[in-house]
Amino acid sequence: MTLVQKYGPTLVGDTAVTYKTDGVPLIEEVKVGLHVSKGVDKGASIILPEAGAVVGTGKDVDFRLKDPAVSRTHLKLTPVPDGVWATDLGSTNGTLLNKKKITESLVTVGSVIVIGKTRLEIVRRVERAPLMLSRRKRFGELIGSSATMRQVYSLLERAAEVDVTVLLEGETGTGKELAVQALHKNSSRASKNLQIVDCGAVSPTLIEAELFGHVKGSFTGADRDRPGAFELAHGGTLFFDEIGELPSSLQPKLLRAIESREICRVGGTVRTPVDVRFIAATNRNLAKEIKAGRFREDLYYRLNVFKINMPPLREHRDDIPKLIEHFISTNFADAAPLPEDLISQMSDMDWPGNVRELKNAVERALILEHRSAPSTTSAKSNAKQEIVTDSSVIPVDIERPFKELKSEVVAQFERSYLDKILAQTQGNISAAARKAGIDRKHMERLIRKHEINVKAF
Repeated sequence: MTLVQKYGPTLVGDTAVTYKTDGVPLIEEVKVGLHVSKGVDKGASIILPEAGAVVGTGKDVDFRLKDPAVSRTHLKLTPVPDGVWATDLGSTNGTLLNKKKITESLVTVGSVIVIGKTRLEIVRRVERAPLMLSRRKRFGELIGSSATMRQVYSLLERAAEVDVTVLLEGETGTGKELAVQALHKNSSRASKNLQIVDCGAVSPTLIEAELFGHVKGSFTGADRDRPGAFELAHGGTLFFDEIGELPSSLQPKLLRAIESREICRVGGTVRTPVDVRFIAATNRNLAKEIKAGRFREDLYYRLNVFKINMPPLREHRDDIPKLIEHFISTNFADAAPLPEDLISQMSDMDWPGNVRELKNAVERALILEHRSAPSTTSAKSNAKQEIVTDSSVIPVDIERPFKELKSEVVAQFERSYLDKILAQTQGNISAAARKAGIDRKHMERLIRKHEINVKAF
């Protein structure tokens, strides 16, 4: 039994993903079929290939009939998003649609074509197939060669191919944003913008303008026309991070924009068409949010076309040693590897903060191992225990002055925080300040203090 989403794929060529009760994903793809409902070939059927199929009685056609009133090469049927394109190939008795002869015509799913004494029904077929594991050991910045991660890579590969709306679900720290970046870079839209809207970081009073833009004078402070995320992402990808945080009052407007592919700036009257690929991510259980009345069901199903579950780290512990190696080589190129027993302890932990928490723990481990190098074996053991027992513990060396150590820890935190938030906002100081909950001037002072090159992000 599969849990099939309410709306699923609808148009020919649409792709979706559903999950069996055991969590195994299945790929769904809508195809158009041809079914003989009347005539000597009653019961015969075919799934139309992308290149189309020639129907007739000749030996070289794609769908061969026995009806003597049908020409050798009677017509060609080619799948298109809204059905099939029917082309009569100069047949003797013609092709009838709704009792009228046609030469060329769009034929929608559910319609009937008559050729000779044969009735051909255009039918919709949803094919479901199990997902094959990817051969990759990483996808973009996502690291891991376990079967669990290779399953994720397979879904990302498929989603990158078909330009489908994607919903990423998973706990905090599982790599949802890295998955978005990899998906965009591997898609046909890679040369265009990846625009990110953090639905939880923007003020509820400003998020509508953030999404749709505004015209001059539409509200206090709107001193000029400004495009929103939809327009900035035109031709590319629009990512709604933490979509579960979107205010309920704005959800109908977002749904309308996604369905119509048109937006209207705040305070404006002109509707602007946009060509955007949508990706949304959340660490919330949206099904529960719907029951609680905090999230619209129709918006959920519009976003939940191709759902990818980002697994928590405890479900792919085999990848932990490789992740540790990656963090060390990337951020501490000259550091020695961590001791095997420490890596083993880390591999056994649950990591509620997932990969993000593991990365922070690796950084602390390298600092503690370095500081305890001249000390006794017992001191090293205590340092290791401090790392693995509580990932929130700050390393403390009571042999050093309080102010000196505090200053160093705060500086390390500030630099790490700034690097991450500027990377997430692509070097946008204003966006970083809003997300951090501080004013822009304070953010600028911190950037100068740590000599950060914003243009590098």
